[in-house]
Amino acid sequence: MAEVQALSGKRMVSYFRLLENASKEDAEIVPLEGDSSISFKRDSKSTATKSGSISTSSGLTTEIDQTFYEGISKVSDQFYDAILDDKVVEYWLVDLDRVNTEGKYWTIYARCHVTEDKPSFKADSTAERSPKMNVIGTPKRGYTALSDYDKNMLDYAFRGIGKVGDSPKNDGTDGNGIAYAGADHSKDVVPTVKSQL
Repeated sequence: MAEVQALSGKRMVSYFRLLENASKEDAEIVPLEGDSSISFKRDSKSTATKSGSISTSSGLTTEIDQTFYEGISKVSDQFYDAILDDKVVEYWLVDLDRVNTEGKYWTIYARCHVTEDKPSFKADSTAERSPKMNVIGTPKRGYTALSDYDKNMLDYAFRGIGKVGDSPKNDGTDGNGIAYAGADHSKDVVPTVKSQL
């Protein structure tokens, strides 16, 4: 039996867009994200009959909780738009540690109403936002591609200390470097002539 791979919560990232902008712009990552959670709930009711109990279930209710630190960003402003103007939003939870054979990332997608947003402006800490969303209908599961820009925001390649050219390769060799993963580190040695720093 194959070993079960545990998935890290910090590698589940959130994307957001106003539904009305779907034909005009890409979704954007929620900047300075703290925690995110999604809860699925389906109430059931048991009814006693003469031949035993029968159980019925109600429709699915799904809620999303999101926290992020306040910053000057389009996503931050659009969360305000969503609750103040009652706009439907699109929301994605993307798992960066689960990819399919096409290199696309496992994702939960939902359309939501933002039902609560609790900005917190404490004197001794960074301003924080805690929006809550009610999902319309049933969330969908699938796989999404991420642009190189998104991948670079979430991770970055090693670089050496030298100048980076006009067209970075982002393969660990920029700046006259080589990434640890691409090097044969088993042959590392202590230099015989030490340079003076």
